[in-house]
Amino acid sequence: MSLKVSESSTYEPLEPGEYLGVCYKIVDMGERIETYQNESNKRKSLFITWELPNKLGTDGRPYSISKKYTASLNEAANLYKDITNWRGKPFTAEEKKGFDVSKLIGAPANLHIGMNKNGDKNVVSAIFRPEEFKITETINPAQIFDLDVYLDFVKGEVNDETRKAAEVFDGLVSWMQQDIQTSFEYLAVEEQLAKEPKATTNSGLSDLVKEDKEDDIEIPF
Repeated sequence: MSLKVSESSTYEPLEPGEYLGVCYKIVDMGERIETYQNESNKRKSLFITWELPNKLGTDGRPYSISKKYTASLNEAANLYKDITNWRGKPFTAEEKKGFDVSKLIGAPANLHIGMNKNGDKNVVSAIFRPEEFKITETINPAQIFDLDVYLDFVKGEVNDETRKAAEVFDGLVSWMQQDIQTSFEYLAVEEQLAKEPKATTNSGLSDLVKEDKEDDIEIPF
């Protein structure tokens, strides 16, 4: 049995306004059928999470807030719009062919935080480039969950990279784990393993990923 940790379920709402955020977690949720405005399409999604270093909760930890995106750099996509505003420049044609979202880790942002339609949960309504735009070391451990790497672990490929992905998965909140396990990619691997069983290795608890960054390094995106 593996020991799993998760984020606190206690929710402390923020007053709507502008806050400094620093990106510390990116999670690849995989592909699934999602319905938007009565249209159902296959979409790959990801979550980007920021900590708010200047806003601490009653537990002494910085507040954090996430936003879900369709993993697309189409100019109409929210991810394209938000990253463009975040870094203060449009994507080049070359970047549109493939942008490494892991470059966002440690990047500061001015977050406009409001409430959802029900008025019971905070949402990120807009993102802008802050005046001081340099990589920042995060208070929370930096986490990048790459689903493809994790699936290699599920298939039995155990090395430093896949083991680290499994450890990050173990630290995700339960609903994220469940959603990932219902993605098309995960289900395809399960089907493959059912036909050709392979030994897998269970992950245990270890330190999460944390990238060391120097304060004077410019944002690489």
